[in-house]
Amino acid sequence: MVATPDLSQATLGRRLRVWQLVNLCSLDAVTVGLIWQLIFTLQFCGRFPSLVESSIIGTSIWLAYTADRILDSWQLQCGLPHTSRHHFHHQFRRPICFLWMLALGFNVILIIHFSTVNQIKWGMSCLLLVCFYLLNVQKSNWNIRRIPKEVQAGCIFGFGVSLVSWSSASDQPTFQLFFSTVVTGFLFSINCATVAYWERQLDAAQTFFSWTARRSATLYPIAIALVLECALIMSLLFFEAIPRLIAGCLLGSTLCLAITVLTNRKIHMHCPDALLTKPLASRELLADISLIFPPAVLVILSIS
Repeated sequence: MVATPDLSQATLGRRLRVWQLVNLCSLDAVTVGLIWQLIFTLQFCGRFPSLVESSIIGTSIWLAYTADRILDSWQLQCGLPHTSRHHFHHQFRRPICFLWMLALGFNVILIIHFSTVNQIKWGMSCLLLVCFYLLNVQKSNWNIRRIPKEVQAGCIFGFGVSLVSWSSASDQPTFQLFFSTVVTGFLFSINCATVAYWERQLDAAQTFFSWTARRSATLYPIAIALVLECALIMSLLFFEAIPRLIAGCLLGSTLCLAITVLTNRKIHMHCPDALLTKPLASRELLADISLIFPPAVLVILSIS
């Protein structure tokens, strides 16, 4: 795909803002993970996650996201349109790789010295899924990519934030925990798909793998997914298959994400070039705030 001049200028001639570092350094994803880990631990374990548990999940999320971005940016074609985060990881790949190794060592030490045997078992299962995901999305064979990258990432993320709950559950995990994990992973998948839609022209220019890469992408699949998510949450809540706290957090985040998608669509309709010149990191940050703000408010209200 040949990029238009406007798109190329918008992506290559950007200025880095300090607040964008939150997204470029994957700190927004880490925050999302810590918030939802807190929700699951409060609901299914009846306590706050420990500092060690939060440190492990936060570092693990950063390691996974950073590894994915390093692999994507390693062969980045800088002369073609690309995202700010890929440019950032390409430009600073050596110091980021050094920090990644330090973080990995720190995380291994925490896991070995402070995690229970059950937590390590569940953590290893999640690690295997992450490794399979990273290997899968870097291959060029489309035949093995039956499940979209965004669905894989969202489901793994949903499983990861619920690991403390799964490792603390009895031999027969409760059906509420199972359904809560599934519907949360579905919400995270919609979030990933939304970002992929916003970045579809940049991913196509770099031939990155995404659900938008081989089709004329529209907002209809995302809109349908948001409606299905709301319907699924309400149905599970009606049959008491998920707790009220989880349902409230999911509904709030789904509605906020829908508002974010609709707002960006209206901006694009009134000013078609606005989404090309507006920093992509700002939109990604807004999408992640949709997953952070409603749960944080509900948690504060529930414990106050």
